[in-house]
Formats: sequence, C-alpha cells, structure tokens
Amino acid sequence: MEVNELTGFRQNRQEDSGILGNAKAYTHTSVAILESFAALFMAKFGIHLSNIQKRNAFRHDLNVSKAANGMIYGFGSRSTKNALDAMRGLIHTPS
Repeated sequence: MEVNELTGFRQNRQEDSGILGNAKAYTHTSVAILESFAALFMAKFGIHLSNIQKRNAFRHDLNVSKAANGMIYGFGSRSTKNALDAMRGLIHTPS
C-alpha cells in the first residue's frame, strides 16, 4: 500500500472500524505485518486458532501482538467470534 493510499484509507474509514487479522505462521515472524498493524489508527486484534502456548517455543512470541490491541488464540474456529466480540467492546466503550 502506498502512502497516499494509506492516507485515503485513514480519511475514509468509519469510526466503528477495526481489523481482525489471522496471520497464521506469519504471526510469529512477519515484520511487514507488524508494521502494517502499527500503521493503522483503529482497533486491531490478532487471531490464532490453535493454542500457541502448547506448541513449539518459538511460536510463543507473537510479533503481531506488539501492535495489536489484543490477541485471541486457542479457541479454534471460535477464536474469530471471540475476537470480534472483544473488538466490539473496545470500539463501543466510552473513553
């Protein structure tokens, strides 16, 4: 995404918007996804279907979590619904 596309995205987004991202294996390694999350000025949650704490040690570090409002993992297909519920709560909570 080029800078002017990102600026247009920021200007045109609605206040009740957010990002749910399931970066799969890239959750642990991708600097590009981390930087993309960090560049967004909206609610952002990372999702991982499996319980990463029960997997290889290198999977315990979630790169994406450094820029996300929260991470939901370990609930299988329910992880997406749980993240959406958490995001709605974050967006609609008065500051």
